[in-house]
Amino acid sequence: MRILKETLRIVLVYFIFSVLWILFSDALLEYFIDNVKMLTLIQTYKGLFFVTVTSLLLFVLIRRHMQQLYHTQEKLQENQQRLEYVIQGANLGYWDWDYVSNKQWVNDTWLQFLGLERADIKEEVTDWSDAIHPDDKNIAQKAIQFTIKYGHPYVIEFRMRHKKGHWVWIEGSGAVVKWDEESKKPLRLAGTHRDISERKKAQEEITFLALNDPLTKLPNRYFLKQHLVKVLEEREKNAFLFLDLDFFKNINDLYGHSVGDIVIQEAAERFKACLSKHEFISRMGGDEFVIITTKSQSVILSERLIQSLCVPFHINNEQFTLGVSIGIAIAPQDGENFEELFKNADTAMYVAKSSGKNRYAFYTSSMTDEILSTTLLDKEMKQGIEEEQFILHYQPLIDLSSDAIMGAEVLVRWQHPEKGLIFPNEFIPRAEETHLIIPLGELILKKAFQQLFEWDKQGIFKGMIAINISSVQIEQDDFIAKIEALCKELCVDTSKIELEVTESFLMKNPKKSAQTLQKLENLGFSIAVDDFGTGYSSLSYLKTFPIHKLKIDRSFIQDLPEDKDDRAIVRAIISLAKNLELDVLAEGVETQAQKEFLIENWCDSAQGYLFAKPLTREDFERLIHKN
Repeated sequence: MRILKETLRIVLVYFIFSVLWILFSDALLEYFIDNVKMLTLIQTYKGLFFVTVTSLLLFVLIRRHMQQLYHTQEKLQENQQRLEYVIQGANLGYWDWDYVSNKQWVNDTWLQFLGLERADIKEEVTDWSDAIHPDDKNIAQKAIQFTIKYGHPYVIEFRMRHKKGHWVWIEGSGAVVKWDEESKKPLRLAGTHRDISERKKAQEEITFLALNDPLTKLPNRYFLKQHLVKVLEEREKNAFLFLDLDFFKNINDLYGHSVGDIVIQEAAERFKACLSKHEFISRMGGDEFVIITTKSQSVILSERLIQSLCVPFHINNEQFTLGVSIGIAIAPQDGENFEELFKNADTAMYVAKSSGKNRYAFYTSSMTDEILSTTLLDKEMKQGIEEEQFILHYQPLIDLSSDAIMGAEVLVRWQHPEKGLIFPNEFIPRAEETHLIIPLGELILKKAFQQLFEWDKQGIFKGMIAINISSVQIEQDDFIAKIEALCKELCVDTSKIELEVTESFLMKNPKKSAQTLQKLENLGFSIAVDDFGTGYSSLSYLKTFPIHKLKIDRSFIQDLPEDKDDRAIVRAIISLAKNLELDVLAEGVETQAQKEFLIENWCDSAQGYLFAKPLTREDFERLIHKN
């Protein structure tokens, strides 16, 4: 339309000038010139003048128009070049579709997304739909239909087949760019494609990390919740298995978290190998896993899971043996949502672990009562420590060669304000499990040191006292610093204090244990191994520890002198102690016959009900005075 207007303008100017010239030029000449010959000559010149002037006029008009046209073309080329730069810079593939002829054109970048070159395709392609992923064809078709029907541009994501066979994720946009003005039908569509495969891959990784554990690649807690909702909707009896590895903390403490991570990964693989395709496993974190199965398969699967860990783990030339405690809650009877099932399965797992580990237990309502009772115990024990409700009793240590009291073992009792006197077997195991044994142990040391100082000051008792040290307490990094500070604060004579440790502490980390005991010996303490014979001490290690005494466990004493095996064991322990130049003490002596056997076999000292049961401070002082 614009070209037509410009053409008409030029023709109109020429037409007006020509008409004016024709109408008025001859009349002007005849008015001024009478000579016919001269008039003829001038008319000839007039014609030449007309041709010259009109030629110049046409030249000016056409030149001006051509300059405008050239300037417009320059701008168009500049804009087109700028658009190409933008498309290249944005790495966009461009497509153009003649809707009438159904022919499509694409640029080289578009082809590169699919690993194609211009030579790989026909000059004009009529259909690219075969390259679209079957699951995405419907999306692409609906997008085209939408933009044709409503005239709005679209943006969609779909996959197209690469030349090498894999799928490429594409972000496609398009719109109708030309319409038939009369019929309002589309004539031409155009748009861009962007390769978003890397973005999709990153999104998949982010989604995977959001739903899965990065260490084991198993579903995580969030994924488990989503899966459980679907499972519970089926209204079948499903089993919620809560798994907790036994003895895993020892591996982390001894060999570090890197080895611990490898163990977790291998344990996860073993658990996965036990499952059918309909069963679901997730890692909750740490050494905890959850498995969803049917009620009918819960026992069989639990036994299979326990059996899977019977084979030792071999990592970095080290061998580990683990177990697994499993708590089982059944839906919907034990819970109708994640929180209820998790809580009750966790309770059942705790019961399984408390019952000896490496076993499974089904949840029952009575277990909750036990947990509440344990929770109350923890609360009262913490309060008891703060209020110093714990008191000390003293059991005499007897020199078998003279029957004299050579010392006393400090034993703790809980003077509960409502329940009365509670013995240690009712609270010490739980205190060690919750690490309340650390502040409780510090309280026992403080009270024992204070009592020793008072006795020494008053001249009541000149013997030594033996104090049990929990492995949980002695393994704390600041234990040495704390006990040293307490000694200085209370001005105690450490040469009169014997610290008793267990065989399990010695062998858990022999090198570190030896260093800790050496520091205690440097402070002046004597070291005794309590309940000797019940652990798994290596004799080659035993001689490297700064130990001064072995205490024979009461289990080897109670059937003396009748049991021949116990006789042999006790003789062997005494002989071992003598050869290592260590003192030896027998625990739990209750009969005269046991005492005589120990004397005959050169046992140094003993303690037990034959001599005296654990006594209060007042009763112990009266016994000392009497002795």
